[in-house]
Amino acid sequence: MSANLTIPAEFAEIAAICVASEMTIGGKVVLGVEGRALHEGLKVGRAFRAWMPGRIEEFGFVEGQDFETYDGLSRPNPDASKSRPQKTKEYRLTLDMAKELSMVENNEKGRLARRYFIWREQQALSIQPSVSVAQMEQRIMQSLGGMMKGILNKQVTPKIEQLSQKVDGVLAVRPIGVAVTTSRTALGWLEHYGVVKRKKGMSHKVSNALKRLSFQMGYVISKTSEEKKLCFHEIVANAYFTVGAGRHLLPKAVKGQKEMGLESTPAPFSQTPA
Repeated sequence: MSANLTIPAEFAEIAAICVASEMTIGGKVVLGVEGRALHEGLKVGRAFRAWMPGRIEEFGFVEGQDFETYDGLSRPNPDASKSRPQKTKEYRLTLDMAKELSMVENNEKGRLARRYFIWREQQALSIQPSVSVAQMEQRIMQSLGGMMKGILNKQVTPKIEQLSQKVDGVLAVRPIGVAVTTSRTALGWLEHYGVVKRKKGMSHKVSNALKRLSFQMGYVISKTSEEKKLCFHEIVANAYFTVGAGRHLLPKAVKGQKEMGLESTPAPFSQTPA
């Protein structure tokens, strides 16, 4: 945590135990918290070695995406017969996973921890810098693989540069935080790209694919205000439908369009939270 970050008095106690900080999970640097620290902060009645695996199985958390494990050593108890450090299994958790675990404890400590994690995310969002065109191109390259480089250079990169020009040379998105952005649900993007006839379950399948790609590319997934459906960023949708697995879903007429299936006159960007 940044040394300049002033923690509100409300969160002082829980923040001293469950320190939300940058850590590597699934090869990406994200905000997270140590699992054992969260267990201590929530005052869970069950032993950590039973509680954490049980919650992971119960809620379907995915290693490498929601959490990461590593070997640790326990602190020896000088009064115990086994005073030497013992090997332990430790967990690093994303803040999304930590918030969910806090919520399901259904007690005041859990609610407090969840509010603290939300506050910590908001602080990170408020200082997140804009992303340059070159940085965004690199993120897309890394997420889709080197074999797509030629296609990206010809199709996606020019589109990124086109979007960047709309906001005086600064890319009109940020992977995290407040952004100038266009987001839609999976169904919305399917309709946007001209996929009218859809097989049963296609929207759900595309939603899951866009969710994974958003994580890989570092983009925030927003939700609609009423139905709370997931919404995905335009750059993520562009990558999925033009050079990713989604390109096979597009009708022939859409594939032939010069603007990669986009509307001839896209709706203007509006400044909204990502």
